[in-house]
Order: sequence, then structure tokens, then C-alpha cells
Amino acid sequence: MTLRSPRRRLVAFAALGLTAALPLAACSSSSSDEAASSDETTSLDMVLAWYPDPESGGFYAAEAAGAYDEAGIDMTFTPGGPNVSATQIVASGRSEFGMTDAAGILEARAEGIPVVAIAAMYQINPVGVMVHASQNIDGFEDMTDMTFISQTGQAGPEWVGRELGVELQTQAYSGSIANFINDDSLVQQGWPTNEVYQALEQGVETDFFPYAEAGFNPYNDVIFTTEDFLAENPDVVSDFLEVSMQGWSDYMSDIDAATAGNDALLAANEEQSSELTWFAWDQQREYVVAEEGADQLGAMTEERWSTLIDQLVELDRLEEPLDAAEAFDASFLPDIAAPTELPDAPEGSY
Repeated sequence: MTLRSPRRRLVAFAALGLTAALPLAACSSSSSDEAASSDETTSLDMVLAWYPDPESGGFYAAEAAGAYDEAGIDMTFTPGGPNVSATQIVASGRSEFGMTDAAGILEARAEGIPVVAIAAMYQINPVGVMVHASQNIDGFEDMTDMTFISQTGQAGPEWVGRELGVELQTQAYSGSIANFINDDSLVQQGWPTNEVYQALEQGVETDFFPYAEAGFNPYNDVIFTTEDFLAENPDVVSDFLEVSMQGWSDYMSDIDAATAGNDALLAANEEQSSELTWFAWDQQREYVVAEEGADQLGAMTEERWSTLIDQLVELDRLEEPLDAAEAFDASFLPDIAAPTELPDAPEGSY
């Protein structure tokens, strides 16, 4: 089967809904102030945004290259998933770092959980919807009266309905795209990686529209820690980001590093196929390197955070505005630019 790449757009999909954050009576700082062992190795853990897949590929590439070891970091990764709250785990001190979307950071802070974003991997948020290419849809405005299959509580469809006046019918997304495959009138929430590949496997060509095209574009795959850990361990945070951002640069631009990283992902997640891994590696890179991320991997701006805060207040996801400057700190990011040349995936990899 000849695979057809999904429609690519420079303005990408917006974040999934708010990450659940249960109230905490007290938020302890990370236990990593005791992590340094006698041989000066620092043990760190990061809760991933999802199970091991190319979404976390740059970290696994760095680990496969031995870069964390060379920096004196004993690095481990805790898989995420639908029932994992990274903000709760990090706030309780069980992990030093976590990943979520920007909305999840703001919701946690609104609940009194003092997490702070330190990097954003997806400069353009890849979450959006796909439609059957046979429908000849040019944008969200053409989806009026169609049924959106989306996870309960997602902000993207709500924003599309409110801002564009698109009358939306919704159907709960259970994790399977079977209904979408068999009904070309449906609109399927997803990523331009996983869901698009699943459709291609079944011979269905799709067009993909990120929610960002409707003006809702929060940072995604945001790396965060607690305020206390950041204040007490600035050198550890700097070293961790230095290694991680270089790992991401290599993972996106060097086939050998990508191969090593993808092999490590496949070893860590037996549910992931090699073909899907390479497809996702290829498709996701434009969302990492785009626009504001071109000069510095992981970059964040106060303007982007302020815009999201205003949008979440408008959507009644936040009761009142938060201070954007307190939600993130990009000062620990290394000066590593996004690669300007992105090689094609190896022939026959997907």
C-alpha cells in the first residue's frame, strides 16, 4: 500500500482537554534533593505524557547515546497514560519532572499545585481532527452539522464551536477509530501521527486539521517541575535540559540517533510497531521545529501563555486569570536551535 501523507499545515492542532488534577492538601518538593549519590550521580525521573513512543523520542535518543550518564544523571522514565496524573506525581515528590499540556499546567496551578513549565516540545500543538479525504473538506467551517468523535471534556471542539459558529454534534472517543473508518461523515479527533497512521493502514486517506487553525494553539508536551525543585536544584535542571534538548535535536536530524532512539522506544513499549514509530517520527517533527521553536528548542513566551489563559477563562475552564509569568520559566533552556535540515525516514521504514 502506498501511504499518502496527511495534509500538512504550518498552523497546527491545539491541545487536548485539561489534565485532571486532584486537590492536594500539601505539595511537597521533590525528593531529589537527596538524589545525588556518593559518586556524584543524580537520579532523576520524568513522567512521560504517554506510553513510550516518538512523542518522547528525543529523551530516549539521549539515553541510548549515553548522554545522561555522561552528564552524571541516572535517568529513568515513568510511562504516562490515561490514568496517570503527571502533575500529581511530580507535586508529591515521586518524580522530579513530568510532561503535560499547557492547559494542564494552568489547571494545576489554579488548584494550588505549584508546578512550573520549563520547556515546550511542541511549538505547534498537533492535536486536531481528521476527515475522509473524499469529503473534500477545506476547513472547520465545512464541518457544520457533522459528528465529532472526541474525548469528553476536550477544549478544542468547544473552541471551534464558539469561535467559528460551527454547530457540533459529539460522540465519545473510546480509543478506536472503527466508527470513523466505516462512516465518512464522521470527524475523528486525533494526532497527525497515531490516528492518521491507523487510517492509512486500513486504506483510508484523510485530511488533518489542527485545532490551532481555529486559533486555539496551546503548547503541548510541556516539561515541568515544581517551584521548589527549580529553586533548589538549578544546576540539575540546566543539565537535564541541556542533555534532553540536544537529544531532541539529534533525534530529529540524524538517522543514526533516530534509529537508536526508536529501537529504545520499541524495547520499552511492545505495543508500538516499527512502522508506526517511524511514521510518527517523520510526521511530528514539523510541530517541534516550527515558528517560535526555530531559534531555540523548547522555547516559550509569555504572550502565548497569556493568550491561553484568556481562552480558558472564556471557555470557563479557569474561574479567573492567572499570572502567565508564574506558570513558566524558560531561563534554564540551553541555546540549542531546532535543526534546519530534517532527513527523510529510511526507505521502507513505513
